[in-house]
Amino acid sequence: MTTDKTGLCRWQKLALLTSIVLTGLAIFKVQAPLTAAADSEQWLSVNNAPLIHSIALAGKIEPHKTVFLSAPFEGNIQALLVEQGQRVEQGQRLLTLDPTLIETQLRDALAAQLKAQRVEQEMKDWDNSAQVVRARRTVRTAEMTLSNLQRRLDDTQQLLARGIIPRNELDDLSQQLQMQRLELSAAQNELQQTLAQGTGEQRRIAEMELTNATVKYEGLRALLDGQHIVAPYTGVIVPANTSSRPDAGTAPLQAGSRLSQGQVVFGLADIERLKIVALASELDVNQLHPGQPVEIEGDGFEGERLSGKVHIVSSLADPGEESNGSAKFSLTLSLPPLTPQQLRRVRLGMSARLSITTYRNEQAIVVPPQAIRQEGPDRVVDYREAMDRPVQRMTVTTGRSSVDGVEVFGLAPGFVRTGGLRPQ
Repeated sequence: MTTDKTGLCRWQKLALLTSIVLTGLAIFKVQAPLTAAADSEQWLSVNNAPLIHSIALAGKIEPHKTVFLSAPFEGNIQALLVEQGQRVEQGQRLLTLDPTLIETQLRDALAAQLKAQRVEQEMKDWDNSAQVVRARRTVRTAEMTLSNLQRRLDDTQQLLARGIIPRNELDDLSQQLQMQRLELSAAQNELQQTLAQGTGEQRRIAEMELTNATVKYEGLRALLDGQHIVAPYTGVIVPANTSSRPDAGTAPLQAGSRLSQGQVVFGLADIERLKIVALASELDVNQLHPGQPVEIEGDGFEGERLSGKVHIVSSLADPGEESNGSAKFSLTLSLPPLTPQQLRRVRLGMSARLSITTYRNEQAIVVPPQAIRQEGPDRVVDYREAMDRPVQRMTVTTGRSSVDGVEVFGLAPGFVRTGGLRPQ
């Protein structure tokens, strides 16, 4: 009897415990959604802050320009005063050529100029030239001879009328008079032709020959003035036999070496103005355009931060650069003039790390993506100016994305809902 009572108590206790557990589960199932919804509702403070997007590239420092200096005339190197890689100042003498050959050509040109000048001067005073004077003298002589013959003929006719001389003497004088008239006419024609030589084409030819002789002389004299090759600006001596100058000789320069006219001696790289050349992937090139600011750093000038701008973005892919089928595009960045202290550290050929700013908004508002929802054609967010102010439904326009969220326009600083129940 005692055993039955004990078993009954145990079953009653178990039934009571089961009832309590089931009641607790039912209450939990009802309250859990409400609690989760309340706990998931969050309001995030948003404020104006800079939003900057940039592209990182690697580049190489190069001169803004490189001028290749050439020999002004043919000759031997008399003195070589610089070597490759040396820094030179504007106006500094770099090389001197032996002027022996050019001086000989200059003297020949001067002689030709003087001859042409004498001929041209004769043409200007052609009426008093020796040729015209001789022609005029010939005409005067013929006129005087003709006049004498005419006088003798008149006297002979009087003597023939008196019967003093025979008829044949008169005929001889008449024939001589006729011949003299022909000689006078020929002398007059020759005078006219001689006078014509000082005008028209002959004179223009003399003037052009003098001009040509003068130009040749002045040109040779200008070449001789280039006997000393000097630096047109401050820069660094670079080799002439670069890939951009395939016609340059490869033999080393030294005193006594023969140079032909126009032969490239060496290049002069401008270091007062520098540029940076880089390659951009086809994935990034459309984000780049001239004028974008660039920050430059490098291992060779550690601690020196330079600023520049994008100068040229090539529209043609570089044929020599292809990585995994991705095209590369050349990019040129310009740098402002560097200070002497910077120039001592930044050298040609150094590598550079580039950070190109492609987008900047100093007053951007960025919200988490989950704060934005799509309602028809609009994107909206739940917004409060302050936590004690009512909730507003704000239509926004999205901009750039970042690690912190999405840039939106049409929203003022305040609070946005990022989770929880939303107003119906």
